[in-house]
Amino acid sequence: MNLPAVELKIPPTVSGKSIDKPSFTERLKQSLLNPTAGILLRVMAAQFTLRPALRKYLKGVDGWINFSVGLKTRSGTVTQSISFQDGRIKVSGEIPPNADIVLDFKDDEAFVDMFTLPPNEALNLVLKNRVTLDGNPNYLQLFNFLVSLLLKDKHAKILANEQQKDLIARRIEFGEGDESLSDELQSRPQYRMKCTSVDAGVKGLEDPYLAEYSLQDFPRLEQFLEDHLTSKAEICAERAKLLTAWFREHGFETDKVEGELAPEVRIGRAFKYMMSNKAAIIRSNDLLAGTTTSNEVVGATVYPDSNGGSIWGELFSIDKRNLIPFDITPETIETLHSDVLPFWAKRNFVEWVRDKYNYPESQVINERWVAYFVWKTVGISHTVPDFKRVLDVGTDGIMADVDARMVDVDLDDVGRGALAGMKLCLQGINTYGENLAAEAVKQGQNEADPKRKLELEKLGQICGDVPHGPAKTLDEAFNSIWIAWLALHNENADTGLSLGRLDQLLQPYFESDLKQLSTRAERSAYIKHAIELAGCFFMRCTDHFPMTPDIANFLFGGSASNQALTIGGVTPEGEDAVNDMTYIFLKVTEML
Repeated sequence: MNLPAVELKIPPTVSGKSIDKPSFTERLKQSLLNPTAGILLRVMAAQFTLRPALRKYLKGVDGWINFSVGLKTRSGTVTQSISFQDGRIKVSGEIPPNADIVLDFKDDEAFVDMFTLPPNEALNLVLKNRVTLDGNPNYLQLFNFLVSLLLKDKHAKILANEQQKDLIARRIEFGEGDESLSDELQSRPQYRMKCTSVDAGVKGLEDPYLAEYSLQDFPRLEQFLEDHLTSKAEICAERAKLLTAWFREHGFETDKVEGELAPEVRIGRAFKYMMSNKAAIIRSNDLLAGTTTSNEVVGATVYPDSNGGSIWGELFSIDKRNLIPFDITPETIETLHSDVLPFWAKRNFVEWVRDKYNYPESQVINERWVAYFVWKTVGISHTVPDFKRVLDVGTDGIMADVDARMVDVDLDDVGRGALAGMKLCLQGINTYGENLAAEAVKQGQNEADPKRKLELEKLGQICGDVPHGPAKTLDEAFNSIWIAWLALHNENADTGLSLGRLDQLLQPYFESDLKQLSTRAERSAYIKHAIELAGCFFMRCTDHFPMTPDIANFLFGGSASNQALTIGGVTPEGEDAVNDMTYIFLKVTEML
């Protein structure tokens, strides 16, 4: 059974400052819209009731997925609802008072668009104020997901046509392209200036511009860049699956054994479990260990506890959208729809606020995107972590600080819970580091190439020392920062954490390593290694994309993961802060 073809074209009724009286035909169309909407919803209900291939999507790991959606227009031409309860579907001409989400359409045309546009366009109706939401947006996306099951072939054709139109529009606006511009860009790296003077903070670089090096001198980086430019990010459900499994087993609001727990302890235990069971991946030929997602090149992490539900409606179309499409496997779709997203639909912290504070006005405003849009409700962003502390004392040293504070007799239960949660998180990072060390040893034992075998043996030693202990070399410092960085992106939604002044943090390790070398050849080889190490770090930082619905591409212009790195400037004393690592980071930026 297929959905009946219904074409509804709602003519404008506003002329100047007065409202024109609808014609008989227009009034007829409007009077037919509500019963037609009811018929379409009943056809949808019949499809999901009678077809096993569709009915299976009404049930998840925890049982039937129950929710209700109300739909109405502001003029009153449509009032309908559809409820899913224990496998039964009910369509009504009234909206139940406890509906999980109510869609209030600006006009009839917006209502029709909701059912004809691809699911990636549905949230655009909210952004353009053509529909306002009252309730849990996760259930809007679940409803869109179910609609996409019926119309995904049609949606695929619409998206393909949109991409073709976009290409044609670009050609009209920008022309076919000027190959000479590409040639010019490719020729620029061939001209490399040499430095005629050296900053006071530069201790080891005779030519801070490093003019003798180009990307071709670093085949490893050349391959990493090629992989990055030719790979599509893949939706990764690893974090979501591990987090869900822990909470499902141990309890969410309360622990199944211990009862009420401090929230920090509860999430600390979950994070420790997640990091301890996260796949220990070392990318082929890399000098840094660990990956943000289970894809060693580039992935997009799903955060069901914050904004993960926003892609529910796009699971079948996210690989086809025009800007920043993501690959997604059928297994990942199944995991997210059946295992993860239903569990978190009412447990994410946005819904916690709605429930605890009775849908406060600030949240109402936050969900009227036409006026206000910000990601700070889904994660901690625009923050520079204290990497210096990790480098100086390691996670073990930070845990020692925590233990020392825990014996403070003036500490209240809230403070004690927060400290306990911190320690659990740090323990999880340590376990992940140990797993990486074991993986490096394993790969080294099976490696035939002598050079790579030595690199893996060294990487195993590094991950055995950091991040739990203080870093002693530049290799250890980069790996310690990277492991902490990927841990942060597994704890917190990818919403703009920043790296800070890494040249200031890493310069002491560069200088210390260089002092151990006595010959010019050794120093030259080390400088080249430092450049390659920084390049590996840059490429590792490209291994994750923010997992966002398509609406974010319209809001942010298709911007990918942005991680600010601050270099140069001045010291706290006002002195020139430029150093060797400043120029090494600039060189890597130039090459990549």
